[in-house]
Amino acid sequence: MTETKEQVRGTREQALKRRQMQRKQALRRRRRILIASMIAIVVAIVLLVVLIVRSLGKHGDETAFTLQEDGSVTFEEVVEFDSATYNKAEMKKAVKERVNAYHGSGSVKLDSVSASKGKAYATITYDSVATYSEFTGYTAFCGTIADAREAGYTFDLTFEEVAEGHIGEIVSASDVVSDENRKVLILQENVVVHLPGDVDYITTNGINVRDAKTVEIVPVNENTDAAVAAYIIY
Repeated sequence: MTETKEQVRGTREQALKRRQMQRKQALRRRRRILIASMIAIVVAIVLLVVLIVRSLGKHGDETAFTLQEDGSVTFEEVVEFDSATYNKAEMKKAVKERVNAYHGSGSVKLDSVSASKGKAYATITYDSVATYSEFTGYTAFCGTIADAREAGYTFDLTFEEVAEGHIGEIVSASDVVSDENRKVLILQENVVVHLPGDVDYITTNGINVRDAKTVEIVPVNENTDAAVAAYIIY
């Protein structure tokens, strides 16, 4: 049986309506996907801004010496600050003037200085351990064991082995220096030390191991004004 013109026209109109409905549904799906994507982007941007703001205001709660992979030093100092006795603006000015007055062989950069809740915070970056020593006057050296010996440092000391952040047995100095290419940090200052590699050996004179890459040089006999030269092999 052949279809009449009206039947053919009706079939075409139904097909056209279906196609139009499918297009509308596809457009709705695209709008929903677009809106969801825009919301996700906005949320990501907000989270990023929050993280940036938090990081800008963040500082450590203890004095720390961080040795970076490139040999530079980031020193974060935290000291008591009596705002009733001292002026914040004068304190900040004094720190900036001291850094700006340095005209040694290295580079010293003041990253931040602030005071809040009875504490003063200053973060300074030094291009090397040698520059840190020159600027502060503290004994500090970093290099290979061979370099340290050439610089006049002696290794006739008692060492402890460190593995995965835990102190092990006492070892002889000859075992420690058997590989003169090992890196050593020598520091005479009571401070927390963060290293770019795992600690292998430490001298037994007042060093606490916090984790595989962090140690704390502590006062001897609780005398905070005295510090011994700590050797950290990593």
